[in-house]
Amino acid sequence: MDRRRFVAICTAMMFAVMISTPSTASPDIGAGVMQLSPGSDDGQPTAVHNTMYVFGNAALSSCWSAFNSTNEDSAEYGEDSRGGNAAMDVKVTCRMDPALDDDVRLAEGEMIQLRFTVFLGGTWENGQGSCNGDCENLNVSLLKGSREVAVKEFDSLSDEENMISWDLPVTEDLVPWNGSQENFAIEFRMVIKSSDGGFLFADDEAIFRLYFTHPNNPPERNATVTFPILNESAVEELEGGGKDKGGDTPGFTAMLGIGGLAAAALLRPKSDSDEE
Repeated sequence: MDRRRFVAICTAMMFAVMISTPSTASPDIGAGVMQLSPGSDDGQPTAVHNTMYVFGNAALSSCWSAFNSTNEDSAEYGEDSRGGNAAMDVKVTCRMDPALDDDVRLAEGEMIQLRFTVFLGGTWENGQGSCNGDCENLNVSLLKGSREVAVKEFDSLSDEENMISWDLPVTEDLVPWNGSQENFAIEFRMVIKSSDGGFLFADDEAIFRLYFTHPNNPPERNATVTFPILNESAVEELEGGGKDKGGDTPGFTAMLGIGGLAAAALLRPKSDSDEE
């Protein structure tokens, strides 16, 4: 066998081994990018456009979210306040609008990243001021349709501006989202008390302000939730659709074909040019 034929056969065999070796790469998921980006055209989530942006009005009476950041109806922030000696019960629910219209799967073990900024005033910690078991720290909930699937209490917040960061692991229950029934939603709950300062002191007003996604806000104030959404090929692999139904080793047929070519090269009679 001459040198050229030997090199050709070795190259063919090496290529066959390379294409038959299964990939060990992890499923492709959308990166948890937190900076403001346009997102999807229709506001629906994808593996690439996986950040949900939160919007609302200035009175904090309306809040919604979508997987794109362009929303001309949103204020920079929404705020509610109460003076005198009174309790302010805060409950703000921000549901995805337009609603989720297709099934979504998240990557189990990855993190859902929630980022918010709130401005607070008054008293909300029980045992302080006039709070005697009737106040409530800030609680942030993730809703799956109308069902609360995760909640976190933030018990170390201070007056004025607070940046909130919550990395929520995706458990088995959080992997599938039914597009017709389980819309994405975030909810904020808190009970804050104001106090009358009297003649010598200023009033301690109860204030709850939630910053929305808005181009006038610095990036760290924009309210976002980033989900580790699986792409279609990863979903098929998870559901078993990517397996070879014939039971053969991946690339086995291609390897046989290339092996056959190599064998043909070995058995091919030498031509006059080969002998020279």
